[in-house]
Amino acid sequence: MTHALPKHSDGLQKVDRRRARKDDIADAAIEVLKQLGYAQTSLRDIAAQCGVAVGTLHYHFADKAALMDFCLRRYKAGFLAEIGDILDAEMPDGAALAALIERLAQAIGRDAHAHRLWYDIRTQAMFERRFEAVVAEIEADMVEFVRRLFGRLGLPHEQAMTFYLQLDAMFRYHLQRHLAGDAAATEGFKAQVAQLMSLHRRQG
Repeated sequence: MTHALPKHSDGLQKVDRRRARKDDIADAAIEVLKQLGYAQTSLRDIAAQCGVAVGTLHYHFADKAALMDFCLRRYKAGFLAEIGDILDAEMPDGAALAALIERLAQAIGRDAHAHRLWYDIRTQAMFERRFEAVVAEIEADMVEFVRRLFGRLGLPHEQAMTFYLQLDAMFRYHLQRHLAGDAAATEGFKAQVAQLMSLHRRQG
């Protein structure tokens, strides 16, 4: 289904209109990228989804990789902002941990195709060096959130990277199970993360 791009007020300054247009294109493009994956998606597919000419895409983005970079940063920024809000919320530490685990489980159950695209680009980064920077930046942000969580829970910061790697493996495994039709994947993820955190808290 074509995603018609909204028209913006003429009152916006030119730079604001261009920025808004890029955001609109990215929001529409991410929908087709989530379904087809990076390698299987062409600029024509994205243009059709956006309801614009391919030339319009080239006006805003040098190529498909540049568009993918922008889309990934935009989507992950929103997701990481939600995680940050949980970590900053004034609630008991146990409640914050439970809310974080629940939000990650929702990401599997509700946003599976978007996060599948993240793993797709992480793999692409091993073949296309132009994706190395965006993948490294996003992953560094996620590691930093784990460090913040450990600081809040009074756990050693040196364990944060190990926990992140374990958490990432669990997330990817249960994401794949969910996409394969396993109805118990999200609950399995929550149970395993809770067990992992209990282990780290005992060790800490």
